[in-house]
Amino acid sequence: MFYPENIAIGLEQPEVSGMVTGKFVMEVVEDAERDRRLTVTVELAPGVHPSGAAARAVGESILAQLLRLNSEFAAYVPPERQPPVVRLRETGDPAYFPPGAKHRYTRA
Repeated sequence: MFYPENIAIGLEQPEVSGMVTGKFVMEVVEDAERDRRLTVTVELAPGVHPSGAAARAVGESILAQLLRLNSEFAAYVPPERQPPVVRLRETGDPAYFPPGAKHRYTRA
């Protein structure tokens, strides 16, 4: 139901593209109540540091594109669970974006 292309388009929007490299990892994370949420870990551009404002802007951009491009997401994910959880990581974060390694868009 979640497609990397939809997330990538959200990161390419002018309001956030200068903050990020375009690399991201999608995961569906289950909470204590067994509700699932889309979690997107995003690599920040060099010199950009994580902040709440940046995470909100990235999340809003991703959500806008998911709703625009993915009718399954818009129709079947309850509105209160549609906003993605966004985690920002600095450039080259070894856990998610190690330099020299092939990038993967999803994690199980």
